[in-house]
Amino acid sequence: MGKKPANVESLADVRNVRAMLADAEPARVVRQVDPRPGEPRGGVGPGEWQPDELGLPPECPVKPLGLSGDRLWFLDSIGQVRPFDPPYGKHTMLALFGGRLEYLAWAWPRWGKEKLINGFANEEALAALIKACAAKGPWEAIDKVRGRGCWVDGAGGLVVHTGGQVISEQRAGPPGEIDGYVYPTRARIPAPWPLRDELPFDAAKLLRPVLRSWSWARPEIDPHLLLGWIGAAFLGAALPWRPMIFITGDKATGKSTLQALLKGVLGDWLLQAADTTAAGLYQHVGLDSVPIAVDELESESDVRKQKAVLKLARLASSGAVMLRGGDRHNPVEFKAWSAFLFSSINAPPLEPQDLSRMALLRLDRLKPGQKAPALDAQTFGIIGRCILRRLIEEWHRFHDTFNAFAGELAAAGMDGRGQAQFGTLLTCADLIEHKGWDEERLRFALDVDGDLVPWRDLLKPATMHEYEDQIENWRACLAHLLSVRVEAWRSGTRQTVGQVLQAYFDQKDDERVDIVEANKLLAQAGLRIVFADRFGKRRPWLAVHNQGPLVRQLFEGSKWAGELGASVWGPALRQGPRDDLWALGQARINGVQGKATLVSLDGLYGPDGVMAEGGAEAE
Repeated sequence: MGKKPANVESLADVRNVRAMLADAEPARVVRQVDPRPGEPRGGVGPGEWQPDELGLPPECPVKPLGLSGDRLWFLDSIGQVRPFDPPYGKHTMLALFGGRLEYLAWAWPRWGKEKLINGFANEEALAALIKACAAKGPWEAIDKVRGRGCWVDGAGGLVVHTGGQVISEQRAGPPGEIDGYVYPTRARIPAPWPLRDELPFDAAKLLRPVLRSWSWARPEIDPHLLLGWIGAAFLGAALPWRPMIFITGDKATGKSTLQALLKGVLGDWLLQAADTTAAGLYQHVGLDSVPIAVDELESESDVRKQKAVLKLARLASSGAVMLRGGDRHNPVEFKAWSAFLFSSINAPPLEPQDLSRMALLRLDRLKPGQKAPALDAQTFGIIGRCILRRLIEEWHRFHDTFNAFAGELAAAGMDGRGQAQFGTLLTCADLIEHKGWDEERLRFALDVDGDLVPWRDLLKPATMHEYEDQIENWRACLAHLLSVRVEAWRSGTRQTVGQVLQAYFDQKDDERVDIVEANKLLAQAGLRIVFADRFGKRRPWLAVHNQGPLVRQLFEGSKWAGELGASVWGPALRQGPRDDLWALGQARINGVQGKATLVSLDGLYGPDGVMAEGGAEAE
């Protein structure tokens, strides 16, 4: 524990030095030789050039991309995507051209006294740029820009953008406009191990025992899922689904060391943050598809900030577009493509839609004498580059591998969301660990004793803590309605709607409540028991007005409260199984006739009711 893996060679090793030289990018030429004012360029005098197909001068440092309204879009002189907004100032023009005043003065000279050039004619330059952008047509960055990270091309192949290079099966070259997308120049992140060079070692074989050295609650599952997340973190926007991981553990469990390991492997691909906000994250990431790790996302009394970050991660799972207002009435669009990892001692409240997108990995305290592994940043940096290289080589089998794992998870009882979440993690781990396709291998995992165990047995939802607190929206809304305390009953023996309904329905001598008493109590909460046909028999139903101030008081402070005249609880209750549990109807409650959602008391407290002891789950 804590020792450097045996077969890892240092960066001084000849192969590593050769690899670094092989994938080194040529230094960018910063200084451009432009003519002095009044002198020709390439034999062409100032302003005497022949326009290209877009009406621009030869070797123009900026490339027009298109326009949206009054906003012009360009690739600037160093390959960055830049908007150019009114009033199209001269200083902004100079910045767009990377300070190349001499080029501007040659292309669009401003003539002074005695026919001497004393600068550039901004209006002429602007007219040419506007005309060029109009010729390119409408253009939006959100649709066309691909920042750093992994993407897929039109044929489904993997494209890796490292900020200074764009690497795919077809090419490896500088960023720019490629196959209809713009890959802008960005700060560089680690490139994959050179495709033409032999890998120095088996990265997964070295990393797996390191990941297992923490005290995981599920030692046969959790380190494997974390390895899969590392793969998903690299692949980013190339994935149909980006899985989330939440790591929890008390002090002295090694969370900080684990975060350091992830940073070592992913390097500058990974954005690490603590005590952050959703706005801070998406403004920093922009149009990149790099992973994000948030430490210390703790549960606090005011959880709005944490919920906003979790919402961003939830949107990133499927690559949703976020719209924000910008200056000068230009909307700011952001498309989340990042795989998120969170860690904290106590997780904040997690909504069902968050839980369904997460793998919850729990750390126990390190055993006496046990230490988290010592980290060698250089070694783990090479491991990360080797993992990225392996992902590129094995990407062609991603979808077949995922479908195989999804089938195993479906057999275990997981729904589609669970298959997307855990199937992606298992697939990415398999791409890292193995070469080629082996259907038999995909069915089994190695447990801590080295025995083969079917994945469908290890990942049964009934045995996984990710599913412990998950509850469908309609069921959570119903549980709230039945269990919230009614203010008007505080001095009584029964203080919740569920207590009154069960006492009426069960009709036990010691707790008996007749229909008159039940409805007298329920009226104070805006509810009423009515009778309607159910399967050919006259049976009792709880009438819940779809709009009603007393009912709204029961949901005050919850996500189902809505507003007066626009409830949320009615549609939420009607997400449950129709006829078995609810029906539409009308009821007179407290003298007011109105549309209501009728909830069957048989469906609640009958032998197979959703609230009955040992009752069957309603499908």
